[in-house]
Amino acid sequence: MRDWLALYKYRGLERLEPLLAEMLYLPYYELSRLAAGSGTVSPGCEPWDLITYVPVSGERAQERGFNQAERLAAVLGGRFNLPVQALLVRTRHSGKQSLKTRRERMIDMHSLFAPDEAGWAAWEEQYHQRINPAGKRYKDNQSGDRSIYSSVRILLVDDIYTTGSTIQACSEVLTQRSQSACEIYSLTWSRS
Repeated sequence: MRDWLALYKYRGLERLEPLLAEMLYLPYYELSRLAAGSGTVSPGCEPWDLITYVPVSGERAQERGFNQAERLAAVLGGRFNLPVQALLVRTRHSGKQSLKTRRERMIDMHSLFAPDEAGWAAWEEQYHQRINPAGKRYKDNQSGDRSIYSSVRILLVDDIYTTGSTIQACSEVLTQRSQSACEIYSLTWSRS
């Protein structure tokens, strides 16, 4: 599995993308059941308000030509009819995390991410368009009938979970920026 991800991520073997994304479906269903607090989740009634992803630096995006977390998030969003929105930006290039110790990763994560204000504005507009004047969302395939006053559930996608420092740093920024209570769940393709 590690070889597949390396071929996709570092060698640009994009034909592996559908396979890698499909391998996320079962963990997605399991996490959705956990978030929904029930034994089942009906298709079209997923518990997520949106999907976002861990951003890469401009240097890394130029080197690879794509952000693997963004691409996996887009496939999930398309498959489950959920909005995918960039909510984070990377404030600086940090070098390859795979070459760092746990301590170095933890230190490196300090102030590495910030809110993507354009992404948040787009998301908030989309979110409020799904709310009726009574304060509840219209019942549709994406929103069920949770109240606007319930917390926003964000699914944060990344490719690899190693120490948890990246997910933690992103979650802190998302929580601080959110204008309502926020629940953040992460879904990663692999754990190293």
